[in-house]
Amino acid sequence: MAEIIPIEIDAPLDAAVRRAAEGLREGAVIALPTDTLWGLCAKAGDAEGIEKLYKAKGREDEKGAPVIIGLMNQLALLTKPLHEKIRENLYALWPGPLTLIFEAGEEVPPMLAEGGGIAARYPAQPLCQALARAAGPFAATSANPPGKAPFASATEIAAHFGDKISLILDGGAIEGEAPSTVVDLRGDAPVLIREGAFDFEKVIRVWEDD
Repeated sequence: MAEIIPIEIDAPLDAAVRRAAEGLREGAVIALPTDTLWGLCAKAGDAEGIEKLYKAKGREDEKGAPVIIGLMNQLALLTKPLHEKIRENLYALWPGPLTLIFEAGEEVPPMLAEGGGIAARYPAQPLCQALARAAGPFAATSANPPGKAPFASATEIAAHFGDKISLILDGGAIEGEAPSTVVDLRGDAPVLIREGAFDFEKVIRVWEDD
């Protein structure tokens, strides 16, 4: 059974964040409340950790998983070099509940790079930011079996996943939150992949202001 550590999402204690970061660096799969849904997480650069994440989730390896960053400069660890104007536009969009798809860099594990792309997120939530800054970018997928609604609490997650995950940061229940909006930036113009909590029209306005 996973260890459960109570935590304040908006003011996470350094000790809890360090414990979770250590787990990620050691290849563990952990669960935590993100800014949108409860997520299962593994360190982005750890192929074995990502494999364990997918097995816990019960999903196909080739589907990929979004990667959460805690600093804008961490994006360079995941993507091919970006045009300066795109980097400038990102500051007008992030942080927030917005997943953006880029061309994956050469160091990204293939099982994260679906179709050669990498999905990246920079949440505004302090817990996600603190963990990504302490552990480095980490992959996160919703904490639910494929095709089922995401679990809303640490108790539900612990009961379902059992020893498939090592640690749960319990920040309380999350219910009814919309998922992040997903936008593909690999072409000449942004393409909406999934509607969610972030207004796609804002993305369009930022690009049209170029």
